[in-house]
Amino acid sequence: MNVTDFIGEGLIFIGLAPDDKAGLVAAMVDRVVAAGKLAPDRRDPLVAKLMEREALSSTGVGGGVAIPHASGEAVDGMLVAVGQVPGGVDYDAVDGAPVKLLFMIIGSERAPLAHLQLLAAIVRICKNRLLVERLEGAVSPAEAMALLVGGGR
Repeated sequence: MNVTDFIGEGLIFIGLAPDDKAGLVAAMVDRVVAAGKLAPDRRDPLVAKLMEREALSSTGVGGGVAIPHASGEAVDGMLVAVGQVPGGVDYDAVDGAPVKLLFMIIGSERAPLAHLQLLAAIVRICKNRLLVERLEGAVSPAEAMALLVGGGR
């Protein structure tokens, strides 16, 4: 599964500066709505679902990365939004490090296997430390997409 098939330049957000985890999640969903990928009336239920998932255990996987994810009726199919937080944000990550890069998966309840496959593909991306560092330093959505397509090259 190729993660970039689910990301468009309209879903890569560079230079976010949230105050906290909840602010980052809300800002990401707001931008997904603004990009026309999610109906405005689905915003609050999706934020609530993502934060419910965070309450179970943080999706801050370490190394400055978080992978919040939720399934619901909010979208048809799957989409991934990428957020970059240059200053980092406390996300209750497993290693205690601030999160600087976030991959948000929003999927349909009708595609649970695809959701899991996409999550696994993103985890593989996050194991490439050079790619993560370059994404953290990207200055534009186009640059971030080129890095994702090229695997960090």
